[in-house]
Amino acid sequence: AANDDGSGTALVMELARIFASPDVRTERSIRFVLWNNEETGLNGARAYVAQRAALQGKEDPAGRRDNFREPRWLGMIQHDMMLFDHGMPRQGGSVSPQQRPEADVNIEFQAQSKFAAQSQALAWALEDANEHYASDYPAAVGSHMTNTDSHEFQDAVAAVSLRENERGAQVGNGWDPQWHQPTDLYATYDDKDFRLGLNAAQTTLSAVARLAGATVTP
Repeated sequence: AANDDGSGTALVMELARIFASPDVRTERSIRFVLWNNEETGLNGARAYVAQRAALQGKEDPAGRRDNFREPRWLGMIQHDMMLFDHGMPRQGGSVSPQQRPEADVNIEFQAQSKFAAQSQALAWALEDANEHYASDYPAAVGSHMTNTDSHEFQDAVAAVSLRENERGAQVGNGWDPQWHQPTDLYATYDDKDFRLGLNAAQTTLSAVARLAGATVTP
């Protein structure tokens, strides 16, 4: 599970470390969550939405406007597998051992969701941040987010998924041979693979900093 989902988990934890620095201030709160039971039906994310979505903005205790049980959700950014974009399988099913030069960070939203317009806007905000701040790999926006924890949020808030490949068209068709296999080990990946993950971190860090109004004080 070095990539699925050690890579996404490590990325979220690193961003949390950066935003929690004492010299960083934001105009909006940022919540960092690690979901469980994704493989068995998105259970962790589903329970979170079921239990907390209706609590947004409600005063707790009543009459205290400065003490909310749950802030209003503005957007949800999901990070899944972040390391491996070696291209489509060759005839016979083998995949190149090297990261392809045209590797990219895939940003997906769901065009059929209730918040499709807001989700698309969030996706393009991430793409723009990638263009300005990612060091090596570009971002590509797609409209068929599927089979990931952000699916549970798509009808409640702007929601996107960042990953190494398109979940449906690419991962589902063998573009990552380590997916759910015992070869998903740290030693399987090289510096170019980890640099793709770094570019995903750069993309989200810069986009969230912009959206949350982050500032750094001396």
